[in-house]
Amino acid sequence: MIEFPGTEKEVRQLERFLNASEDLPSDATLDDMRARALAHAERLSNAVNIGFAGEFGAGKSSLANMLAGADILPTGPQHLKLPLVIVAYADTPETTVGWWEKEPKTYSGIALEKAAADNPDFISVGLNTPALKEISLFDLPGSGALDDTYKQTLDLLKFVDCAIWCTNGTNAWRETERHLWAQVPSKLRENSLLAVTHSDLPPVHDALDRVLARLNKEKGSMFRSVVPIGTPVAVRAMAQEPEPDFKLWETCGGQNLAEKVLEVASNRRQSDLDAARKDLKQDFLPFLETLQGPEPEQTESDGPSMKVTLGSALPPLNNPILEDWLAAIASIYEDLRESADIEPAAFLQSCQEIVEDFAERLDQGGEIDPEADWIPAEFEKATDLLLLLQFESGNAPLKDAISILAQLSDNLAWAGSTVPESQTKTGT
Repeated sequence: MIEFPGTEKEVRQLERFLNASEDLPSDATLDDMRARALAHAERLSNAVNIGFAGEFGAGKSSLANMLAGADILPTGPQHLKLPLVIVAYADTPETTVGWWEKEPKTYSGIALEKAAADNPDFISVGLNTPALKEISLFDLPGSGALDDTYKQTLDLLKFVDCAIWCTNGTNAWRETERHLWAQVPSKLRENSLLAVTHSDLPPVHDALDRVLARLNKEKGSMFRSVVPIGTPVAVRAMAQEPEPDFKLWETCGGQNLAEKVLEVASNRRQSDLDAARKDLKQDFLPFLETLQGPEPEQTESDGPSMKVTLGSALPPLNNPILEDWLAAIASIYEDLRESADIEPAAFLQSCQEIVEDFAERLDQGGEIDPEADWIPAEFEKATDLLLLLQFESGNAPLKDAISILAQLSDNLAWAGSTVPESQTKTGT
């Protein structure tokens, strides 16, 4: 099972930097850092864009439909001429018609024919499919090497993070395809796949071993992998009732292709995450430290501050899940410090959401001492308590929330730490 790297911590840190630097005097260095931070935040907050491209009749739209889990895009000979079509996540099905130079408009439901009649530059179809929260599918118009359509393909590929080039298995990887793909930037080629379609047809299936041997020899650095797929068979396998035919799904290449697509998308997300972490460590977080300065003196009438209370319970241990937890609750503190009029209910809701996120993460296992199997239940219980606190008034619920966070921090410091006991500090 391919899992996408989490980006919540880094996005919150990037937002903190952008918020803190928003009103500062402009200079070249700060402008450059803000531009990089904005780019990182946008990339890490959006799905990874997977582009499907190929010559006419290569089966790219059928492949995109298969991975989307819905028969959205028209396939085969058809009269509906479509521009770039993006299939992305939406709470309710909708179709957005877009142009490069003017405002888009949206139709409810799936309305490709109506959208195409508007002569748009691109169309976006929103589906409530969980997988589309991580990846968006870009179905590029078919291309040909004997006309100018390949130029449009090359131009649109700049919008995708990874690409699936579909080659018809009956005449796989022709010279015209090589010519076009050679013009694609190397960074995109290195994280893309060559899908050999129509591999379910007898002429292709019978010669598949020989075809794959040739393509694997020729691909070099042009593609990460060569993947055969019998798309109609894969669709039929997943449509079986009462449950999909998983054996057929595997033998026709559907399972392998789905895993390869998720792998290249996950690799791209990890690459973006590494780049953001590098800038955070080298530039953004050190800059924030210069802005914060010394903490104001605490008076007795103020009572214990959140930072003091949490600081006493949050030792700086070399512990991945604790470090992520510290960053998450530090962002809450920053919001509270920067917004003196923040509503207690909003603050408590933020606490609840973070605790709930970590409860789900702990349920996946592997990040804390096996002997601390009671801790996930503590996070679930804390989620319920923080929900109840939102219905109370006064300052008492805020103090209770701080105590809950501190106790959970103490639990993670103990359960997830591999640092020798002599090097740790814990407190309440």
